[in-house]
Formats: sequence, C-alpha cells, structure tokens
Amino acid sequence: MNKILISAGDYSADLHGKALSLALREKNPSLEITALGGIKLKEVATPFLEDMVGLDISGFSKPIRQFFNLRRILKNKVFPLLENKKVEAVVLIDYYGFNIHIAKKAYANNIPVFYFVSPQVWASRSFRIKKIKKYVTKMLVIFPFEEELYKKNGVDVTFIGHPFIDKVPNKIPFRPYNKEKPFDIVLLPGSRERELRRHIPLMVQTFIELKKKFPNLRGKLITVDSLGERLYADGLKSSSMTPQALELVGDPNFEHRLKAGFALTASGTATLENALLGLPMVVIYQTSWLTYTIAKQIIRVPYISMPNILMGKKFIPELVQKEANFKSLVATCVPFFNTPSLLETMHEELIKLKKALGPPGSYERAAAIILNKGILPN
Repeated sequence: MNKILISAGDYSADLHGKALSLALREKNPSLEITALGGIKLKEVATPFLEDMVGLDISGFSKPIRQFFNLRRILKNKVFPLLENKKVEAVVLIDYYGFNIHIAKKAYANNIPVFYFVSPQVWASRSFRIKKIKKYVTKMLVIFPFEEELYKKNGVDVTFIGHPFIDKVPNKIPFRPYNKEKPFDIVLLPGSRERELRRHIPLMVQTFIELKKKFPNLRGKLITVDSLGERLYADGLKSSSMTPQALELVGDPNFEHRLKAGFALTASGTATLENALLGLPMVVIYQTSWLTYTIAKQIIRVPYISMPNILMGKKFIPELVQKEANFKSLVATCVPFFNTPSLLETMHEELIKLKKALGPPGSYERAAAIILNKGILPN
C-alpha cells in the first residue's frame, strides 16, 4: 500500500492525523498521504487538499450553513480521487457528518475504509452504526466500551488503546495546595473560536475572584496553536478586567499542566488529557441555545466529560449552559482550596483511569492494521 487519503475535521483529529501519518511513514517511508485536515496534517501531507479545521464546522447549525462549501470539497477534491483510484485506502478520523460521505464513495469504488477514533455513537445517534457497518472496512477505536458496542452490532472492530497513554509520563506528581506557596491553575477554554469567545471571559473572571480569595494562585491560559492570539486577547478584554499573574502559554507536551494543581476546563478532549495527568478540574460548557436544545434531545449519556463517562458517575463537577456562570463556578472551585484533601482524592481517582485505556503504542498498532489491510500482524 503506497497511497492513502486521511480526512480529519477538527483540531484534535488533526493532531491524531499527523501522529498516525508519522507512524504509517515509519513503517512505509515511501507512503504518499493525501489529506484534509488542519495545520498539523498539512505538515505531512503530499498533497494537502483542504483546511477543514479552519472551517470550524461542528454543532448543528454550522454544517447547514456550510452545506454548499462541503459539497464542493467532496465533489471537486475528494470524489475524483476515489473514482479514479488515486488512493488505495481511506482513513477517517471522527467527524462523521462529512466523513461518512467519503466512506460511501470509497465503498462504491472498492477502496478499504479505516475509521480511526469513532464518532460518539454511544452518546447520540446510534443509528449511524448501520452506515458504519455497511461502508467501513474496520473501526479502530480508542475506548474499550466502543469495541464492545461495535462487536455487538456486527462491526469489524479493534480496540487499539488510547493515544494519550503515549504522551503522559508513567509517574504523575501530585501538586498539593499550600496557601504559603505559589499554586498554578490552568485555564483551558477549548479549541474552537466560538468556545474561546464564550469561555475565556467566564474563566478569567473566575480566576480573578479566586485570586482575591487565595492570593498565591497563578493562572495560565492554555492556547491552541491553530487559533490566533487575537482571539485570546479579545477574550481577555471582554472579561472587563485585566488579570494579574495570568500568562498565555502553549502546552503541546503538557509541561504547564504537569506543574499545575487545578484546571478550569471546557468539555472536550482536554478533560481526558487532564484526567490522565491526574489534574483535578472543574468542567464547563456553554454553546448556542439552538445547539444545546437539539443536543438535549438526542444525547443519551448523563455527563459531558469523558472521565465522568468512563467512571460512570459525576465525580468531576460539570457546569453547563446557565449553570456555567461566574458565581456558580467560583462557588464550585472554592472548596478545593479550603479543603485541599479534595484535590488529592480527585488526583488519585483520575490516575486509575489510565489502566483502562490500554498499553502505549496505539498509533503504531493502527498503522500496522491499515498497512496490513485490516489485520493486526502478530
């Protein structure tokens, strides 16, 4: 196999796409990778077709508004590759609404389709499993309960382990709170523009109030390299106050989170990263009224953060929509500093999650299966 198409649609999928590409090329240096994704896949793709991450198409209303643009990308850039057999396999990363059209076209042209990182069919719209079963050659899933679900529905699937296991150290230090010493809090507002606009003012205002109560706190606002610094600066301005001791920092290798003792985190990938780092947190999420209203009707899991879903209980505080307000967030955070043992308890519980997510080497296992046409080599 010498030519592969990879399709990713958001920031996290773009990161996975680059890492998987490197693992594929490690095993086959001559591999030609055509990709749709973001700045990370653009670094490794030959050629790169479209910046899907920059389109920021998620939720329910944006895909509708971008319908004709998405159709153009499929019709003019993706489908010709498949119809003319310019690639030998397709690798899809999450992003079901767009990627399933690629899977259908590849299936029609007898091109194998590998789905790396499953859509959250266990949380909503389980009917999607029927199309996945029909059009996808093999699911490569990163949570053990996903493997059980797909097997139950007759889908060819392998649990390859979670990629984050490769990123986090074997031993995670606990950072106890001591009011006499500096104590770092990280703010993770999300990876999409609209998330930043909603979450940064709330998180900054919360940090300012917490710092008034606990002066030894130091804040670090974690930035995403695919988003411009202007978005973060705008968010800080809209907080109506200029916070003291709040740094803007990138954190691709978790160096800042490993030194932190607490996090204010938007629901998403970062919650699981924090969990595997043993980082105590409070999770928030705000979205548009339309998106939230629709989501409430179709989502079947009771929690918004993956650590709570994996544990099957609301162990990490979650504040959503109207509950995610300044007063409630401050009130939720304060007990962790008044009773520092709460931080240690959460740290210890989060560390236990690592054992459930498989051994290191998920990208390498996925690459081996893809290049071996769906079979994991011995």
